Amino acid sequence: MSLSEKQRFIFLSISILTLFFILISMVPPSVYSGDCGETITASYTLGIQHPPGYPTFSLIAKLFTYIPIGDISYRIYLFTITVSILCFLLIHIFFKKFLIILNIPDLNFLSFYPSFIFITGFTVLQQSIIAKGGIYILNLFFLILFSILLLDIYTQGKNKKNLFLFCLLFGLSLGNHLMLQLVLTPAYIYIIYKSGILKNLKKNDYIISLLFFILGAFIYIYLPIRAKIAILNWGDPSTFSNFFEVITRYQYIRSEITRSFSSTFFQALKFFVSSIYENIFIGFIFIVFGCVFIYKSNKNLFWFLILIPILFLLITSFYLNLKKDHLYIMETYITPIYFSFSILFALGIHYIFSILKIYKFMLYIFFVIFLLQTCIFYKILNINNFFIAYDYNKNILSSVERNAILFMSGDGVVFPAWYLKYVKNYRPDVTIIGTPVLPMKWVRDNAIRQNPEIRMPVVKQKIGTESTGYLINAIIKLNIARFNIYFSYNKPEENAIDSDLKIMPKGMVQKVLPNEYAFVSDKYIVTNANMWKFYNLRGIYYWQKKFSPQDTINLYAKDMSVAANSSGTFFEDNMLYDWSLYYFKLAHKLFPSDHEYVYNIGNAYYNLEKYDMALIQYKKCIEMNPNYENGWYNLGVTYYTLKDYKQAIHSFEMVKKINPQRTDVDQNIRALKMFYGNSN
Repeated sequence: MSLSEKQRFIFLSISILTLFFILISMVPPSVYSGDCGETITASYTLGIQHPPGYPTFSLIAKLFTYIPIGDISYRIYLFTITVSILCFLLIHIFFKKFLIILNIPDLNFLSFYPSFIFITGFTVLQQSIIAKGGIYILNLFFLILFSILLLDIYTQGKNKKNLFLFCLLFGLSLGNHLMLQLVLTPAYIYIIYKSGILKNLKKNDYIISLLFFILGAFIYIYLPIRAKIAILNWGDPSTFSNFFEVITRYQYIRSEITRSFSSTFFQALKFFVSSIYENIFIGFIFIVFGCVFIYKSNKNLFWFLILIPILFLLITSFYLNLKKDHLYIMETYITPIYFSFSILFALGIHYIFSILKIYKFMLYIFFVIFLLQTCIFYKILNINNFFIAYDYNKNILSSVERNAILFMSGDGVVFPAWYLKYVKNYRPDVTIIGTPVLPMKWVRDNAIRQNPEIRMPVVKQKIGTESTGYLINAIIKLNIARFNIYFSYNKPEENAIDSDLKIMPKGMVQKVLPNEYAFVSDKYIVTNANMWKFYNLRGIYYWQKKFSPQDTINLYAKDMSVAANSSGTFFEDNMLYDWSLYYFKLAHKLFPSDHEYVYNIGNAYYNLEKYDMALIQYKKCIEMNPNYENGWYNLGVTYYTLKDYKQAIHSFEMVKKINPQRTDVDQNIRALKMFYGNSN
């Protein structure tokens, strides 16, 4: 079945509207986790994000913040969705041109297949509904637009205007995601070379192309201009050296270059796993057949399409240096490959059904695949009730006094806090300091911008992360007499806290106090308990069931449970065992998969002399982690207290079996065996 232009327009319009409403129904109600808070804040305030700064995205997204619909985060999500829909449209345009080159008739809606399979793929769909994902989707937009221009150059070798336009937009695209576009450059150069247009260029044409490229790349002038006044001013690119370090991502270079074979192996493995999972596994079969078909039909176009995944396989395998639990970062880096895969998918399904001579059934099979993929991934990726990042950080900011200094750590904590402070204007009086980047001068300068009354240590030379604890220590000493100082986490860096200071739990934060003031009063007990009662925990239990405990989303639940556990430990140290039990139970409720919280509940019951209850908790802890030696040890102690010496011996022997180095239990076992033998 072939469509008329009118029918094609109607179908395309209905498709775009349907996809728009699907995507808009999935966006989070406020700030999301990860880098999204930074992306939204930088776009709204025209700030500078982490290297390479992303000026192109920030400037375009800023326009969407003026749309009078929803709050600022919703408007940025709307921008991401709009770009994703444009990618859908551009892929359709590209593939129509592609089919003409290959002399394939556009039957059974074939020209729409890659668009639908692309936009409903796992990673693309995931990134299409969040702010940071907009950067990767905009990068895809440039890739697809360039592919259309390059296809025209390939078929019309003498058309220089497309080449000039490509150079202009390529320069502009570098301001969106410098690294990802540079990775794609060999693929662009290959198709330009194969088009034969270079033979028709004169010296002036090369100069004009270069000037257009420079004009596009001039978008980076945004960084030094905004650095003087931007609220978010990552890297402070107001000087040439700082500017160079920002656009080259200098601060990440040493940590990113692969250092071992295992890193390369697991990163390559992750590349293939993500590629296969993108289209519910079955899609990869069609992609393989698509490769065979295009190789037979047009080797130049084959190499253009296949170069994209090859380049990203190489860069993600040999350049990145990710730990196993951070491999998920690769999923966004490799999004450009899904453009190639969507084209190869459509060619593969065309090739298979042509060989089998059942072409008339192709549309029905594709529709089933598309519908199945959409339904599965919609259920997994729908985050329209995700309040956790917003609530978590609002809980933290509400826990501190006016004009407090708050040390925070982690992108999922610092960035949403920026959003609350600078976009929602919630607690603008609080000075937020991100400790992982504290050795960088611009971070300390930013703290003074937030509150000019804050004193910062003078550091004349560049320093490394090993100095973080000393810097925090110096900041505390300079400011503790005039400001309340807090940590959003319970274990400050080494050397951060002097012996004359303590950190005392206050709800979800830890307050720094001189030792003489760090005591438990009735007022403190009531205040701490009330803070937890009034915290907003919307969806905290729902999302734990939906995602694994290791998922980044559940780090919020983990951090909240750690804060509750810290209160339990603090009250335990002060021999207030009823309250320690209360907070250990709260920690377990917030994060049920952590066996140490169950162990702590057992300790609280033991301290309260409720030994039978302690036994239940220790056994539960051991069920969760059979190799947890502390659980076995305290189980043995409890059995000994209850005079069940046989079970006590067994428990201590398990400790020895798990850790043969535990010589401290040898005496326990010998004494108990002697006593148990006598009692028989």
